Amino acid sequence: MDTDADVSGLNERVLHRQLRLLAEHLPVVLPASLLAAGLVGWGFWDHVDQPILIYWLCGLFVLSAGRVLLSWYLVDQPLNRKGIRRMKGMLLSGALLSGAVWGIGGILFFDPGNPYGFALLVIILGGLLSGALGSHSYYFPTFFAFAVPEFLPLIWEFSREEGEMYEIITLVMLLFLLLNLYYSKKHENVITTAIRLQFANDSLLEELRSANRELHQYSYTDPLTGIGNRRQFDLDMEQTLQVTKTTGEAVCLILMDVDYFKAYNDRFGHPKGDAVLKDIARVMLKVCQEQQVRGRPMRIGGEEFSLLLKGDLKTAAHVAETMRQEVSRLYSGKGQQISASFGVAMTNPQAGGTRKKLFKSADQALYEAKTAGRNQVVVFDGQDSANQS
Repeated sequence: MDTDADVSGLNERVLHRQLRLLAEHLPVVLPASLLAAGLVGWGFWDHVDQPILIYWLCGLFVLSAGRVLLSWYLVDQPLNRKGIRRMKGMLLSGALLSGAVWGIGGILFFDPGNPYGFALLVIILGGLLSGALGSHSYYFPTFFAFAVPEFLPLIWEFSREEGEMYEIITLVMLLFLLLNLYYSKKHENVITTAIRLQFANDSLLEELRSANRELHQYSYTDPLTGIGNRRQFDLDMEQTLQVTKTTGEAVCLILMDVDYFKAYNDRFGHPKGDAVLKDIARVMLKVCQEQQVRGRPMRIGGEEFSLLLKGDLKTAAHVAETMRQEVSRLYSGKGQQISASFGVAMTNPQAGGTRKKLFKSADQALYEAKTAGRNQVVVFDGQDSANQS
């Protein structure tokens, strides 16, 4: 179950997204508002006091330009409570001021003796109200802050006039305002639901990616040593041979087996044996890093390790010998002498070398290292194996 902190955090993310969507759409809708103001100026130029009309138009232009500039600033506000408060306050203030300026225009330009004039006012103010429904409804309070001061003064002017026609128009306009408020709230609900679903989908996708990463790690990583397992080794072998078949590079395989490991387990116990395997994996990683080996060690069996690398046989033999020496020094002087035997082989996939041949050759070299006394590196070169220790 979600905690209060989780729910609060989600609500803040949803609100931040709502406000950001609103800020992003303002530069698109505000120019339409200026166009409507131009129509008002054109329609009432000869019917009202022109200086007042000019002041009104200039005020609306400055306000709209300021809201556009402000929207570009608000889009980049951070997702925190301070940023959300700043976005909410500025967007609400801008909507309220814009609605008030339009509402003042409705009062200034209303003239019962000019039926074409008040019809133009009803059409323009009603159109602005409906036009703001889509953009300002990303956050319902901003639509409310714009719609009520924008449309209510004109309704008030109609209600003050006598006559049945004005009463009907007043009721129709009031109903129009209420319906727009209602649909704005419904629109906001749809938007917030969509945003929540998007966040939920993003969260599920991230959980799925995390689960896939964990599954991949579990499937391709040896849980004891933290290095690749046999499945990872098979995958790397297949991919490496495919690549080198195109590039023409040689591929070397080092197989390592810990000497007398069963006897060590019987004597010191399996926890000590597990510690040895971890230390050997650490040694192999260290040598690979120091030698800048283009490959990574794997644990492919109980006490068996491998290293697949690109390069010549001499380099692979040197890496194997370095590992052998490092393993021999692991517990030197502690009464727990550990050693390992190594088999090294090389193939060239471009010349017909195969995975099976490479593994068989390295395994044969490892077998010869074991039968020759252990704690040594044997290199398979063609048909013969040579002791390199």
